[in-house]
Amino acid sequence: MLQFKDRRLVTFGAHVKAIRLGKGLEYADLARETSLSKSDIAAIEEGSKNFAFTTLLELAKGLGVNPSNLLDFDFQ
Repeated sequence: MLQFKDRRLVTFGAHVKAIRLGKGLEYADLARETSLSKSDIAAIEEGSKNFAFTTLLELAKGLGVNPSNLLDFDFQ
């Protein structure tokens, strides 16, 4: 876990959470469609987990979106 939360990760996490909730998915639903655990998903959405590119791809797969959709947020 990170010692402090990078605001970019927090903003990204909120974006992922909004997409997930907009699709009516729970953590368990997303975890079932990916190789990610519910706790990993929660940590990403909280902005407390920095992650690999492959995790981004798993999130996109599980959410049924193009990876570019996950990166379409204002991070500055």
